[in-house]
Amino acid sequence: MSSSTPSSSVGGVGSADSAAPRRNSKRPKYSKFTQQELPACKPILTPRWVISAFMLVSIVFVPIGVVSLFASRDVVEIIDRYETACVPDGYKNDKVKKRMKKPIYVYYQLDNFYQNHRRYVKSRSDSQLKENSSWDDVSSCKPEDMSNGQPIVPCGLIAWSLFNDTYSFSLNSQQLAVNKKGISWKSDRDSKFGKDVFPKNFQNGTLKGGATLNTSIP
Repeated sequence: MSSSTPSSSVGGVGSADSAAPRRNSKRPKYSKFTQQELPACKPILTPRWVISAFMLVSIVFVPIGVVSLFASRDVVEIIDRYETACVPDGYKNDKVKKRMKKPIYVYYQLDNFYQNHRRYVKSRSDSQLKENSSWDDVSSCKPEDMSNGQPIVPCGLIAWSLFNDTYSFSLNSQQLAVNKKGISWKSDRDSKFGKDVFPKNFQNGTLKGGATLNTSIP
């Protein structure tokens, strides 16, 4: 046997690969996670385990559900869609047949009122609402930017289309006070709307789109 004959355990394919230039491979790096070789647990759900699990969930969540049910029954909610009825010129009365504990909150909902329209959203002036020195900045408020040759404060379609329905409440023919304070976000009060901005030349046209603002209230 010749001693120059290569052995099967030395060299071979490995030595040939190390001498040749290595090609870039798109083969992902091996890991047990990508190859789904992680240890797995396959519990066998016997009737005893299933019944015990359901009993534990029942003990925890049934009392929570009972408390939530009684709490929801104490809430008095009245929804009145009054635009479908023939509302008189003055006002419409609705009687609350259940006793309502304070505080009582009042919300209104508008349908088919598309406030995400691009022209509507852009028709406002943030600088005008933030600083009194920018009261004449109405460049982005068309078509509600000028009235009688003077800038409108606040300008734009958003301010012009202010919802102006009015609500009042009474108990045993005695008028109840409505608190409108503390209903705005602190970020809006501190950084978005200025405290020295007062309405000027607002709703002076022949067609009014919203409420008439008090010029003495910022």
